[in-house]
Amino acid sequence: MSSDVSSAGHDQHNHGSMSPARRVVWPPKLILQTPMGYLRDSSGNNLPRDIGRSSVFDDGFIIFQFGDTFCHSMNGHFIGLTSNNASFCDATKDPTVSSYFTIKDSDGSRNSEQRVPAFLEFFRGEGDTKTHFLKFWCFSGIVDSHIDQNGNHCGVCYYEVREMQKGAIDDGVYLYTGIAQVTWNRKSFFLEAKRERFPQGPQLFLADEPRFGAFCAVMGIGKEYIYLYGHTPDNSKSVVLARIPPRRALLKTEHEYWNGSGWCSKMKDSKPVFTTMQHGQIFQTDIFGRDSPWKYAFIGCTSLADSKAQFGRAKQPQGPWEVHEVKGLRTYAMQPYDPAPFKYCFYPHPWAFQTERDGDLMITWSEGGMNGGVIAELLRFETTA
Repeated sequence: MSSDVSSAGHDQHNHGSMSPARRVVWPPKLILQTPMGYLRDSSGNNLPRDIGRSSVFDDGFIIFQFGDTFCHSMNGHFIGLTSNNASFCDATKDPTVSSYFTIKDSDGSRNSEQRVPAFLEFFRGEGDTKTHFLKFWCFSGIVDSHIDQNGNHCGVCYYEVREMQKGAIDDGVYLYTGIAQVTWNRKSFFLEAKRERFPQGPQLFLADEPRFGAFCAVMGIGKEYIYLYGHTPDNSKSVVLARIPPRRALLKTEHEYWNGSGWCSKMKDSKPVFTTMQHGQIFQTDIFGRDSPWKYAFIGCTSLADSKAQFGRAKQPQGPWEVHEVKGLRTYAMQPYDPAPFKYCFYPHPWAFQTERDGDLMITWSEGGMNGGVIAELLRFETTA
């Protein structure tokens, strides 16, 4: 399927920037969906992969993060698996195409014969054994928190760590949630993620604690707090919430937790803000009206494996959240044979189009399997003045 719609969308975006803002009606009403194809690498190589979560730095720079990526050379030969990676996107050209940073030949041109580089690296002594291996899953995205004295954009990325058994087909054993410090500099075109180590090791939240930040993380209005959403450890897929000032993100004792009626210092008093939710992302927005109190939106999918997108809104990060299924949305796989029984990793990409102008919102989902990719879809929701 072609992604020509993306270029047209950005041309309209540029020519229609003075169009009056509108608001998405609620409950949401889908009036059109347009396939945009796979999220593709600029090399054109075959790179089956999943997740496809995007983040935007404050300077407008866009990063996609992917999970298991089955790397292939230009002639189609498999050259290795990378379980977490990040690429950059120039949305003015095509919001479905991105490029990896460090795969270059000696003359600086794009090298398409190397395995995709990992975003999060192992510490010495970590990694594979004869029977098991570690995997980092980055569902949270990158939260840009501040600019340092050297002009670098600095932020954090939360990640989930699992131990997988070689040869087994399952999700492995969850070990902990960690945090990485991310540095980006547009002038030098430099992106780096460094996993943090604490006295007890790289664990920020332990296996028997909620996975704060591993579901998603978002900067609050005013940048006073980063809000960290994470599953409870009981496998119920309930999502609880913590918050932390951006410059204090590494200090576990300074986190506050939502207890259903207010913020408290005791993690054990956390109460869910979502239930039965598998994947998704919360973002700040004006799509419900510039003067509307509804400033937070959510796109995601439930843990029911029903391949359906959920659309939510709230006035505060803690909610209460109003969540509705996107009725009429047809999800699908692009492989000749559906590689997985359901679609997962539903994510919004609100930077791709002006939803508040015409109701257009790009979302993606993963089709799974060793041949599956991340599929992009342009959704048009009904709006009113």
